[in-house]
Amino acid sequence: MKKFVIRGGRALRGEVSVSGSKNAALPILLAALSVFGTSVISGVPKIGDTEVALELLRDLGATVTRQGDTVRINTDSAAFCVPSCEAVAKIRASTYLIGASLARFGEAHILKFGGCGFCERPIDLHIYAAKALGARVEGERMCTDGLRGGEINFRVPSVGATINALIMAASAVGESVIRGYAREPHVLSLIDFLVSAGAKISLTEHEIRVTGSHLSSGVAQIRGDMIEAGSYLAAAVMTGGELTVTGAPRGELSAYLDFLAALGAAPACRGDRVSLGRIKSPRYTTLTAAPYPAYPTDLQPIAAPMLAALAGGKITDTVWESRFGYLDALESFGIRSHKFHSGAEIYPSKIIPATVTSPDLRGGMACVLSALAADGESVIYAADTVLRGYESIEEKLRAVGADIRVVD
Repeated sequence: MKKFVIRGGRALRGEVSVSGSKNAALPILLAALSVFGTSVISGVPKIGDTEVALELLRDLGATVTRQGDTVRINTDSAAFCVPSCEAVAKIRASTYLIGASLARFGEAHILKFGGCGFCERPIDLHIYAAKALGARVEGERMCTDGLRGGEINFRVPSVGATINALIMAASAVGESVIRGYAREPHVLSLIDFLVSAGAKISLTEHEIRVTGSHLSSGVAQIRGDMIEAGSYLAAAVMTGGELTVTGAPRGELSAYLDFLAALGAAPACRGDRVSLGRIKSPRYTTLTAAPYPAYPTDLQPIAAPMLAALAGGKITDTVWESRFGYLDALESFGIRSHKFHSGAEIYPSKIIPATVTSPDLRGGMACVLSALAADGESVIYAADTVLRGYESIEEKLRAVGADIRVVD
């Protein structure tokens, strides 16, 4: 197990580059299983989650090579097997094997899918989408004699279920219509990949229409990670420094940049560069995490230490109402809060050094931010949890003045 050792209290200054989006890379990597021939995906971050995804593809017979941030996946030798339960349990994106395996092999297994356990995360909508396209459930096994186009009407916009629906519909015979779909940018990235492989996909505000095809040789360029960009901008706020984040997807960050402005910050944007300096007159701020294009739930834990370091505020999460377990870890850093149904009040707090265990990926990053602000040495165990989603975090933060080490 790895740990972070951080001596905080230093103002961070300089430039941080953003890696490719974890949330965009994972669906495309696993969707490549349904694509024949060789798919080429550029901008893939080298993080824990993507390495597990590539391991799963190799287990299923795909040939995977990586050169820098470009990954080539050849599926000519792919063959169905029940994937490693240990690997599946490491990442939430393993749920995408439901759609990819049904599309490629006509068979999938319902396993104990992993990811951050910050709340109950059911897969009922994933199974509903598979059934709507002709799959049937036999115990823990799902199978089909051939996916066929159908209508899918999600009762709530689920990112994961929308991704699985798209993967299956792109290989199904005939046309599928998906309504109530999630609109997150990584859903659109997946659509671009499937279209490059031969699927016909059009979308309006209300529905996605997919005409399936024999998919082959997809290509994708992963965009910058908006959650990583938001996290490093938060580091500037927490340390009273001045940082420029490059490679930031500004359009995707609009709700987050609005939140920073509400805090009293003045983000300066130019192209894919966002610069942020010290907040001189902080304000009490409220935010509500909701489906895109609203404030993203993955940046919800990142907001809490900023509110505590400034004038306080209130957070509500309509996506994962109970995603506030990380506040128990932040309490060790002196951050005072009060949880209520689907939200929490964050009080202005003096942030102090602490020794904690990372509660989950984004909650762990909230701990890193708190440690950067605290004057003294902090230790954060289970650093691997954070390394699942942040490429080269130690090197990037050290380059802008942080005293941070990852220790085995």
